[in-house]
Amino acid sequence: MRWIPYVGVTAILVGLVGHTWRRQQYASMSWWLGWWLLATLTWTPITVTTGSVAGITTHWWANGVWVVRPLQKASIDASFWFNIVMTLPQGWLWYRRWPRLNRLIWPLLGVVTGGALETGQTLGNWLVGLGLWVDINDIITNALGVVLGYGLAKIWQDKWRGDSSCS
Repeated sequence: MRWIPYVGVTAILVGLVGHTWRRQQYASMSWWLGWWLLATLTWTPITVTTGSVAGITTHWWANGVWVVRPLQKASIDASFWFNIVMTLPQGWLWYRRWPRLNRLIWPLLGVVTGGALETGQTLGNWLVGLGLWVDINDIITNALGVVLGYGLAKIWQDKWRGDSSCS
């Protein structure tokens, strides 16, 4: 039962990947594969703890643990940094799809990415009791990872490829 949300999302994303593959829209296909990877990392009903939960203020709501106070000292652990690293590729893929976005939009893209992941965890907790953490820090770190990934892709494109267009 706890795998139903992930399996459903996977089925949808497989369909989108197949559709973009058939249309030879490889940047879009990479985009959807990136979302599938993020869904796999965040929506599977497997709990991996990388640090201590002591010292983190949490609340139990909607069948899950919620962290609503950002940047508590105890919450800056390995998972904090992993959340930045895991969304770097999605920021790169945002750039591949939309290379000319205004820099002021980049943080919004990051918040949308992190918000989508945490919303999925919230719905999974509420509907089937995944028991996953819904954490404001994840939205912040996911947003930072997206912004860094987008910026790195832009630097790569501009500096090393020698042009500002995207194929």
